[in-house]
Amino acid sequence: MAVLITNSTSDVSEEVNYQLMRGLLSAARKRLPYFNGTLPGELMGKGSTRSVMWERIENLTPVTSAIAEPTGNLAYLNGRALVQPTKSTVNATAAKYGNAIGLTEEVDLLQMNVNSMKLMETLGANAGESLNELMIDTFQTVTTSTALRHAAGVASAGAIVTAISANDVKWAVNHVNRNSGQKFTPMGTGSQNYNSQPIRDAYFGICHPDVEEDLRGLGSTTFIGVEQYAGYTQTVPGEIGTVGGVRFCVSELSGAVDVTGIGGATSAASLRYTVSAGVCDVYDTFIYGKEAVGTISLNATHAANIYKMYDQTPSPIQLIHQPLGSGGVGDPFKEQSTIAWKCWFAAAILNNTWISRLRTGATDLS
Repeated sequence: MAVLITNSTSDVSEEVNYQLMRGLLSAARKRLPYFNGTLPGELMGKGSTRSVMWERIENLTPVTSAIAEPTGNLAYLNGRALVQPTKSTVNATAAKYGNAIGLTEEVDLLQMNVNSMKLMETLGANAGESLNELMIDTFQTVTTSTALRHAAGVASAGAIVTAISANDVKWAVNHVNRNSGQKFTPMGTGSQNYNSQPIRDAYFGICHPDVEEDLRGLGSTTFIGVEQYAGYTQTVPGEIGTVGGVRFCVSELSGAVDVTGIGGATSAASLRYTVSAGVCDVYDTFIYGKEAVGTISLNATHAANIYKMYDQTPSPIQLIHQPLGSGGVGDPFKEQSTIAWKCWFAAAILNNTWISRLRTGATDLS
């Protein structure tokens, strides 16, 4: 959740310009589709240790008996039986990540200028891509047989010889549906806008751009592109369209594809490969419902224009600016300064029954 702006361990002595921070967070969010729909956790500190805790209330058992007339001692709860909801908690240790740019020109980063915004875009993209890679590592911990499917239902990654299919998506959706997964978005019932289509209530899915082309290749009766959503349908970063009750986002980062040549031998060079022809690369596609995955929250909105020492911000990513040097033999002309991002990060799979992992090939488009 909210984290203190940190310089060493707890504070920073400089005010942070709101526009620069917003630019960094906006750039980061565009590169973080693996954060879509994840459950924010609470970041807690004790001494030098930081941890994140997620709480989830389990579904109640359906009621099948009618309510009878009150009985017993009416002084005690009117004779009605009560149920106690089950609360599940998951904890993970948070670690700190970051990157910095060293500047040797007199660029004052506390003023709004073109160079400042370019640097924020670069740093923000780097922050987003870094956290996205870490999120991929978390998603890939889904290895249970009930939540993992290899393309066309083969037994292992070494036997994969096909790209993703509509039936693979159906299997993943069915897995989450059978376990009472909760949808992220309600049904869009349609619009009079030309060429728009109704959108089913849906889970989120994340795939690689190579897999995206196979999803689009399923045809207009199966794949509905995001450009065909009606105007009232709000989208998320990286969203490309929907297939069978899944709204898919795309991320090209390397963690989503295994390029070590572990796929099966194919009779023709129809699938993408990196190591050798006939042994395809294996791509991960994830489909998940609400509260299946937990992270530290990331939000590009702010409650104030300026954040001062000991203020809390609504995002774990922090902008750290070291102004032009203090002079002396190390920097006699005060030409050197730095700008950086750093953040706390933790993530965990909260419920394996509400997430599916598909491992497939991808069609060679050459």
